[in-house]
Amino acid sequence: MSLKNFQARQPQITRAVEKDLSYTTDLSANFSDLLKLKGPRKWIQLNHLCKIVAEISYHGFLSLCGFQTLGEEYTGILQIDSDYENLPSRLVQFLSIILEFGGESLYVVLLKKIEKSILQNAELRPEAKLKLLSLAAVARNMAPYVISIHKSLFYLTHGKYQISKRLTGINYVLVRHWLQPQFSLKGYRLFGLLSLIQSLLSLFSYSVNTFKEAHEEHRAEHNMPSMDYKEKNSTISGTKQKCVLCFEPRRQPSLTPCGHLFCWSCVLGWLDQKDECPVCREKIQKSNIVPLMNYD
Repeated sequence: MSLKNFQARQPQITRAVEKDLSYTTDLSANFSDLLKLKGPRKWIQLNHLCKIVAEISYHGFLSLCGFQTLGEEYTGILQIDSDYENLPSRLVQFLSIILEFGGESLYVVLLKKIEKSILQNAELRPEAKLKLLSLAAVARNMAPYVISIHKSLFYLTHGKYQISKRLTGINYVLVRHWLQPQFSLKGYRLFGLLSLIQSLLSLFSYSVNTFKEAHEEHRAEHNMPSMDYKEKNSTISGTKQKCVLCFEPRRQPSLTPCGHLFCWSCVLGWLDQKDECPVCREKIQKSNIVPLMNYD
């Protein structure tokens, strides 16, 4: 019997995700406190892994034991396979968990290995290496836009909230659909539309800036072949003094503990929504941000 008519909608799925996030945040804090017992050096080295370990252990234990997560139980939804007929297999659930909470890190590690192999390849010409490294950098920076656009489409069409669920074909259905209140989805669709427009505009801005930088570097290489190292280095570094949050030249540059630079107002605005680095997702607080004077 197909349960496709009993699909969970945006309200149930988002509430379940938020509920699970609150539990994994508490679990991550507990892991961090335990890690402090090993000393400050170990805590600094390994603290960024606490969140991933908490998420994988929480979701992995419940899913692989055949239980709903606390968020799913709270909103009355259940995972089901792509045909809406059976529960997903343990292997599919485990793969979904790994992709959801470790996929982005694995993606970055894979790109770093590709970049390393490009640099070590003696058969490639310097121009080819530069282009391939630029493509790898673009691929790395595109990940947040893909995730943002995917979530926007979820709010518009009530499809998959997580990319991992789309890749593994896992869906959500209502356990007690006859008891669920009727939600108006107009607000979610409006939010999805606005979010999609914002994501596409950000992606367009990033693409234009990337194209301009590549064009300037290409023109500099062909029109100024005698440029010395110092001048070339200053030209290249000048194209990189942009905040990845607003895609504008950094104003009041500020440093995170993990080593990333942003505008002061941009990073504080981001931390009002999420207590993590926009680039590497390491957990940070506003008090950890260091403004840099006379940096640019």
